[in-house]
Amino acid sequence: MRRTLLRLLLVIVVGAVVAVLSALAVTLIDLYLVGHGSAGLLRESISWPAAGVHLSPGDILVLTLSLLAAVLAWILSGRRS
Repeated sequence: MRRTLLRLLLVIVVGAVVAVLSALAVTLIDLYLVGHGSAGLLRESISWPAAGVHLSPGDILVLTLSLLAAVLAWILSGRRS
């Protein structure tokens, strides 16, 4: 039970850290693209107003990277050496 709780804590921390770092990277890339006259990564592309969902490509990238990192952390923390 204790090992599972530690793994869960690790997964939450890894997911949060990757989300913050990838959000920072998406913001910097968006600033670069918009500054050079291109379309940015933060414009809305997926919209579902009834559910309150408004996602941009940057949002999808951040969510995907953080979930992938969390799943990878769960898998790798379960291995015994």
